[in-house]
Amino acid sequence: MNPTSALTLLALFLPLARGARAADGLTVSSYTAAALESAPEVRSAEDAYKAADAALKGQAAAMLLPTLAFTYSQYPYGHNPLDSYRYEHGRFAPRNAQAAATANWNLFNNFEDLQKTRAAAMARRAARSALTAAKQDRAFAAITAFYDLDSKTELLGVAQQNLKDQKQQYDQSLDLYKHGMKSLADLLKSETDWRSSQLRLIAAEADRKSSLVAFNALIDRGALEEAALTVNLQAGATDLPLVGVDFVRALELRPEVTKAREELERARVALQQAVEGILPRFKVDATWNRTRYAAFPGAGSTNPNPNYYVGLALTLPIGFNGFTQGWTISAARAEKRRAEEARRAAERTVKSEVYGAFISMEKVSQSYSIALLKEEIAAKSLELVGRQYQQGSADAIRMNQAQNDYLNARVERALALHDIFIDRARYRRAVGDPLW
Repeated sequence: MNPTSALTLLALFLPLARGARAADGLTVSSYTAAALESAPEVRSAEDAYKAADAALKGQAAAMLLPTLAFTYSQYPYGHNPLDSYRYEHGRFAPRNAQAAATANWNLFNNFEDLQKTRAAAMARRAARSALTAAKQDRAFAAITAFYDLDSKTELLGVAQQNLKDQKQQYDQSLDLYKHGMKSLADLLKSETDWRSSQLRLIAAEADRKSSLVAFNALIDRGALEEAALTVNLQAGATDLPLVGVDFVRALELRPEVTKAREELERARVALQQAVEGILPRFKVDATWNRTRYAAFPGAGSTNPNPNYYVGLALTLPIGFNGFTQGWTISAARAEKRRAEEARRAAERTVKSEVYGAFISMEKVSQSYSIALLKEEIAAKSLELVGRQYQQGSADAIRMNQAQNDYLNARVERALALHDIFIDRARYRRAVGDPLW
């Protein structure tokens, strides 16, 4: 095993337990659930899916079920068509009305209803994919915001500790200067470092407030309302994934690819419908009708009542002129080609995201293992230089360098640790595994 692989496995296997900041605080899972619950993008996608689902059910009912029609006619004033156009003066009576009930069941219409139902089914699947994509986006945003706030909180603690250490360093330099053991330059350097740590603390506080605002915005809380987090930062004993296998799986799981494929199928159906639009239309209907005639002389009919029949009809498309239908087919073909390219683009994007997320996760895992060693070395170096500074064998510049090295090592370790969890979520999102 090469050194790089060893460091990667070290970072993934090393337990990184850290005490929770609040026993009753938000966990990453509870915060993600709350963010999904309050996300307008998710609500909108859910409504779009419900609309597509209702449209499919309605189209399926129109294809499979018969239709019923009821009519009721009465003419209480004016020339009455039911009574040989006799003039009526406000006479209103049930016996003078005509009622009819008609049932019609379309048995065949050139597969038009079937094509419409297929298109509606694809639209529903595309809406479901859009809903899944919206949930994935919001869940990843929530996970990122959660760990970013925790990271900024830890970095604020690092800045506060650094300010405390720099103040102690300045007090020590002042005491040594008064006893003639340090020069004025060392004292001024110590004070400069102390002031720099104050500026660093101000920046850390501002960064945490910005993260807090982003955190609260996703769950509709007050912008600067404090949040207690329960965080369990353990990298766990997990090997790096098999990116080649996961890429193949991503092509099946990613909602963006699924949606693009459904859009392509809808374009194919639309092209078939456009071609069918230039062909003669054959239709088969079964009809049943019963009429209750008005009680006027001669208002009845000698036709069978009720009457029923199966009718066959062969017609050319309405408004057929050749040119309109030809351009409609050309438009449908162009839309099909556009949908094919959109599917290819979606698959390319997925490939880039999967491999990009894998590389980032591999990098941060290796970086964290190095950052741990760097922090340990910097802590020992600071302790050594601190003793030398007290003895007068090290100056303020060397002391400041050791303090900055330790500060940077702590910051790098904290950032790398949180990035491990963010990049894991990014990889799961790229592959298509649900984040909620």
